Amino acid sequence: MTQSKTPRMTLVLAQALLVGLGLATLESCAEARAVSVTPGLVDQVHLGFGLNREGRVTPGCVASTYSLNDPIHLSMQVSGAVAGSVVQVSIRNVATQSLAWSEARPVTPGRSSLTFAIGRKLAVGRYRMETTFGGVAAGAREFVVHERRKGVR
Repeated sequence: MTQSKTPRMTLVLAQALLVGLGLATLESCAEARAVSVTPGLVDQVHLGFGLNREGRVTPGCVASTYSLNDPIHLSMQVSGAVAGSVVQVSIRNVATQSLAWSEARPVTPGRSSLTFAIGRKLAVGRYRMETTFGGVAAGAREFVVHERRKGVR
């Protein structure tokens, strides 16, 4: 009787060891994914109607309201980007949550500037600009497109 318990006990211990190794492997994989988050920072985000000579929206051209058919641009600085990083900008209508405009661009590693030409074709309404960097939310701003006022070109 004693001999028959020993092989069973050995089998149970071997299975427990394999399950334990499997769990340890799963835990280490989860930690590796958590550490591999894209580093970096999106900074100096300017939503505006005009660009300077370098092709960026300057603080003097920043706006939160636009007349119908006004040009709308978005400029930002990106720092700490690694190879393969992507910045995505999406414009959503606040009332309907429908996507009005979207563009994704790869980012040069290190520090760089990006300017997006959102254009002149947004309809009258309230919009939310959402930015992601490496798939992580990096900021949001609301703005309004209104009818052009009479007497204003």
